[in-house]
Amino acid sequence: MAQAVVNLRRIEYLAGLPAAEAEELAAVSELRKYTDGTPVFSQGETIPGVFVVVQGALKVFRTDGRGKVQVIDILQPGTCVGEVQVFDGGVAASGAEAHGDTECWLVPANALRLMAVKNNAVAMCMIQHFAGKVRHLISLVETLSLHSVPERVGQLILEYQGRNPGRALVEFKETQEDLAQCIGASREAFSRALRLLADLGLIQSTFPVVRILDIQKLQRYARG
Repeated sequence: MAQAVVNLRRIEYLAGLPAAEAEELAAVSELRKYTDGTPVFSQGETIPGVFVVVQGALKVFRTDGRGKVQVIDILQPGTCVGEVQVFDGGVAASGAEAHGDTECWLVPANALRLMAVKNNAVAMCMIQHFAGKVRHLISLVETLSLHSVPERVGQLILEYQGRNPGRALVEFKETQEDLAQCIGASREAFSRALRLLADLGLIQSTFPVVRILDIQKLQRYARG
């Protein structure tokens, strides 16, 4: 129970929950474990609540049904998915699968909706969280429609570097195939983009490790 409370309070929009409300949600939440590649839920499926990543990662993606995949996000511990479906009552707009051996707390939809009704502060945090998701999707659309593959790869490298500011070294846990799907490209195009950025003197790549040689030049290049 105590661990469930800690993990739920790591979610940005539930971080300010009073102890009583956090314990109430934790009491009805369920810890689920998945091996690498196991589907957590499918696109078009009705899901039972919010999945909070505790360990490992979740790959969230959309597919056109013909084998083409667009990765929306790779969620790390402390992040979650499913909150939109909890509040709009619709089916999942994307699928999710375990990325590595993964553990998630499943917070039931009904419990979360009741919490939002009872606690105005929680409801406001959720609204802000949804606004952030919209901004993320707008940024994703802009990246895919207005930038070349090498520019997108540059943006991706900078995004990962931003998680550890001050470090020039980026070590990816994902495969080139996973990362290519994040930016709407093929693995071959992703690999070519890495070579181009290296030829331009912006990075040094021994994938999965990438060293940024000139962050300011890389930032200018990635902006297009």
